[in-house]
Amino acid sequence: MTYKVNSWDEFSPLKTLILGSVFDTTFFDAIKNQKIQYALKKVFEETQEDLEAFRTQMQSHGIKVFQAQPTEMGYKTSIMDYIDDEGRIGYTQKSEKTRTNLVPAPPLQVRDETIVMGNEVFVTEYAFTVEMLRPYYTEWFGEDNCNFGVLDGRITGRRTNQGISSWLKRWGKEKGFGNKTDYKQLSAEELEVINKQHRVPGFCAPNITRIGKHCLVDVWQTPDIKEIMSAEYPQFNYNEISLGGHNDSIFSVLKPGVVIAADWVRENNLQASFPGWEIEYFADPNWNSVNKWLDLKEVNKGAWWVPGQEDNSQFTHFVEQYLGNMTGEVEETVFDVNCLVLDDKHVVVNSDNPQLTAYLRKHNLEPIFSPFRNRFFFDGGWHCLTLDIERAGGQKDYGL
Repeated sequence: MTYKVNSWDEFSPLKTLILGSVFDTTFFDAIKNQKIQYALKKVFEETQEDLEAFRTQMQSHGIKVFQAQPTEMGYKTSIMDYIDDEGRIGYTQKSEKTRTNLVPAPPLQVRDETIVMGNEVFVTEYAFTVEMLRPYYTEWFGEDNCNFGVLDGRITGRRTNQGISSWLKRWGKEKGFGNKTDYKQLSAEELEVINKQHRVPGFCAPNITRIGKHCLVDVWQTPDIKEIMSAEYPQFNYNEISLGGHNDSIFSVLKPGVVIAADWVRENNLQASFPGWEIEYFADPNWNSVNKWLDLKEVNKGAWWVPGQEDNSQFTHFVEQYLGNMTGEVEETVFDVNCLVLDDKHVVVNSDNPQLTAYLRKHNLEPIFSPFRNRFFFDGGWHCLTLDIERAGGQKDYGL
């Protein structure tokens, strides 16, 4: 049996979603250092508890939840199973499409590489997690209702200048570009070769924000995202924005006319994308007031944080060396805007922020506080950890 795919925006009444999952704590049993093992098991046990509590909450609202566990998907059951023939931990990089030699991330942030465009599940990025999820998408929703063009190599994008420089540093010498490590060192002909023969294997799904007939697409990752999306889904109109990250960590549309956003995007004139709509801005967390965080930042460049483990240097170095696929750029994320709208009366939030609560209630929305205790480790909120598969209604024009 396959299930209906129907989602055109971020706020119509939610009926079906996918929820991410994480490794069982036994995945870390083989780690002999007890300081490292204890910290990792605590993070993953708490995350499992929070996911289960969220799942129960959704079901109490009549929302169907799909979820696949890593072991049934084919992930290995122990971290030691990711040691290669040369004794290095992590899977081996075999092509430009695989990113690193680190332990793969669990399928937790399912929205990072997948979005529903109307009546189709669109996998937007070539990633290990969606390779593992692909058979589940097919089983749950049907092959005809899924777009695997990125995974199959049909859909690729041009690289930004910054992306070309990053690619050169990793692949330039092997691909015949000598010691050149910056796009400015390339001739026009060499730039064109890269953008024809070494294109980006997709892009992050949260670069796209659906608002009925209207979509906002961020060009930070690939400058031709508008052309790609217009070719795949011409039933939407697309406007380019440039905010430099996942949209749902920067702003969220709670209902027509009502938006929340990180304070710093005032400078990027987000209001121009929402003419006549009300935007409530939220300040970035004042990380510099957290002394323990400042010490940790010297080591991990502001990528992640597990409160209470700041002085556990063995844990910190283990995460930095082997688990980089699981962490993000937490210092750049405003979690209060990473909300999941259930309907015109309920919004799932990560924290009980008084400013957010007051704004929601001003617009007749009731916050549902669902703790995600390790959001500062995984760099994600409830919008990131879910994918709305079916929302009530169809495609509407909201006047943008």
